[in-house]
Amino acid sequence: MLPVAAYSLVLAVMGTTGVGPCDLVDRAAATQLLGVPPASVTPSGPEPDEDTGGTRTTCVYMAGQRMLVVIRVAYASAAAAREATTQEMQAEKLAEDDATAKEVSGPGDKAFLVHTKYGVQYVVLKGSSVISLALGGMPNPLPTYEAQLRTAAGAAATKL
Repeated sequence: MLPVAAYSLVLAVMGTTGVGPCDLVDRAAATQLLGVPPASVTPSGPEPDEDTGGTRTTCVYMAGQRMLVVIRVAYASAAAAREATTQEMQAEKLAEDDATAKEVSGPGDKAFLVHTKYGVQYVVLKGSSVISLALGGMPNPLPTYEAQLRTAAGAAATKL
């Protein structure tokens, strides 16, 4: 009985699209972002996101020191997702990392570009979901990855 319940929870989080966390950004797109093929791909979730009340799934692509983290947080409604996705909240979530967040034009209903001392992140609100693509451990200055992240986030948003 437990496997059926777990499967039902996964389907509820993925919604009607059937998109899992590692489906949002495939291996080819991750390779393009990282500059090398990922050595490992690790999905996790679904699990409650205690900070926002949503349900989080994650996919981590690793290639040596380079890392791409793809997070999807699903909410009960688009209104709940909008409430949890403001410029202030993006910066607050990463305050200990000296984050700066700015709203940018982009895919979805709303988009943010977030910089920390460790990486760069592109956050997209679309309907009742928020997706985040974050790069860290990269060899070049982080602003050089913004356009690639925006493109990948846009492609991921179309899968929701």
